[in-house]
Amino acid sequence: MSTATVVRREVRCAQKVTLRDPQAAFFTVGLPLLYLFIFATVFGNQTNQLRGPLGAMKGSTMMVASVIVIGVVSAAFQNLATSLVQDREDGVLKRLRSTPVPTGAFLAGPVLNGMTTALLLTVLVTVLGRVAYQVSLPAGHLLAAVVTVLAGALACCALGCLFTVAIRKATAAMPMVTAVTLTLFFLSGNFFNTDQAPAGLRTVAAVFPVRHFYVAMLTAFNPHVSGSAFAARDLAILAIWGVAAAILATRLFRWTPVGEN
Repeated sequence: MSTATVVRREVRCAQKVTLRDPQAAFFTVGLPLLYLFIFATVFGNQTNQLRGPLGAMKGSTMMVASVIVIGVVSAAFQNLATSLVQDREDGVLKRLRSTPVPTGAFLAGPVLNGMTTALLLTVLVTVLGRVAYQVSLPAGHLLAAVVTVLAGALACCALGCLFTVAIRKATAAMPMVTAVTLTLFFLSGNFFNTDQAPAGLRTVAAVFPVRHFYVAMLTAFNPHVSGSAFAARDLAILAIWGVAAAILATRLFRWTPVGEN
């Protein structure tokens, strides 16, 4: 059996597992859409003044960009890390690694499923933003938006694999990843504009990739930005995080339950 065939089967298996868990499907897809409905309905007509070249942006436009980032992080980081820890502690990864099939092919299944879910959610949020709140992605910015989503999803997948090293029990996986993601969402301004926050808080937020992912997505959706709307600096920082996480994950990722020799 070829590696490509194994990867396709693993992706289908990961997708079936997700679809068969209504709670996981809701928190991955439904919750970001609910965030968009709530925040865009309440704050959508406000105009926010952002720092730098972004300038003034309508609240609904900011929320569409924000919810895309939230959805991608949830699908590619939060869900991936949780499922990998569960499989590791249940001994699934250990058994899979003992087979003659390359281990990378097995990991590709949940990773590609996370990527696919992130892209699907991006489309859903964009369509809902257009239909319900008249938020349109400028035609000239489409490539920048696609590249930003892909870069963000890849970085989140790498970080999700790496973060499993810090989680020692399956029961701790969801609380830990939720605590990390919510903290970063608040720091990065995904729920409310933090451009007027103290400089120290903004400096801390700028260290982590979620802020740069969000700024790059805001740039892509901003109708006042001329040109292709690539946020080169933020995308570069996002890529550095992703590459560094991938390198560390290849060295530190555990295939056996914690505590097992």
